[in-house]
Amino acid sequence: MLGRGGFGDCYLGTFAGRSVVSKRLRFHYERERYMRVPSIWKKLNHPNIIPFLGLPSIDGLPHLMSPLMPNGGADDYVRKNPNVNRVQLLIQIAQGLEYMHTRNPPIIHGDLKANNILVSEDGSACLADFGLSRVYEETNPEAALTASGSSATASITMAYHANFRWGAPEVILEDMHRTPASDIFTLGRLMVELLTGDIPFPGLVDQRIILHLATGRYDRPVDSDAIACGLDDDMWTLILECWDQDPSKRPSASQVVERLRCLPEPASVNPDWKPRANAGSGGGSGMSISSGTTDSTDSELMDLD
Repeated sequence: MLGRGGFGDCYLGTFAGRSVVSKRLRFHYERERYMRVPSIWKKLNHPNIIPFLGLPSIDGLPHLMSPLMPNGGADDYVRKNPNVNRVQLLIQIAQGLEYMHTRNPPIIHGDLKANNILVSEDGSACLADFGLSRVYEETNPEAALTASGSSATASITMAYHANFRWGAPEVILEDMHRTPASDIFTLGRLMVELLTGDIPFPGLVDQRIILHLATGRYDRPVDSDAIACGLDDDMWTLILECWDQDPSKRPSASQVVERLRCLPEPASVNPDWKPRANAGSGGGSGMSISSGTTDSTDSELMDLD
């Protein structure tokens, strides 16, 4: 076993001569949801979205298969590489999200955070963690607003659990469906996470975080190294717009990409800077690494059509 998430176990293996990761469902009662995910994921083709390689059956159990990303999650990557261009990583993340939001119908990630962003061998950020998320069609046009304020009918969402540290207030406090606008809110949280190297609301328990969500309060980080990484006045202004309490006033993913591209190249940071460990981040996608491999062949791949 390579690692363990909230609902599935990950295994390192080989497929068609390449290193891959396969995620196996741990709870059989989640099988129906699990089997629906590939029908959406396989249609996503973008350099900043981790590719879907197939759904092999290994020992009679389905495995979601994707390429091995040797640099791991973006949270660990920025800690191990403090001088990496984090603004460029954010541009890539926003580009992947823009691609998802501009599908017809839109696809909503629903669980953006740094450990759900994987970094490829060449240092590119890729959106990940679609494997165990709920897929459904939004049928109530009044239940959700897009980032432009129009109704999000027929939107597809790929998550079903709330995460207080990253989630949008309308999702956590009002139990509304996730929308492109709620993705933008969590993107803003992720931006702070990568620029500071720390989880949102470090040191606060969930109950305190809910109070901050209700008021829209989030104190600006003043760490000089975080500022050197790109958390300047222009970046903070963009982040605050992503966190607008009114979902219809948040920028679209396309607008975020455009704004990020206009920001200056971040300065180098102190190579001895060591952000706090990402303890207590919670969520269903964290992994504890161990050893083990699994192999798959073409003949084991399930038909997804």
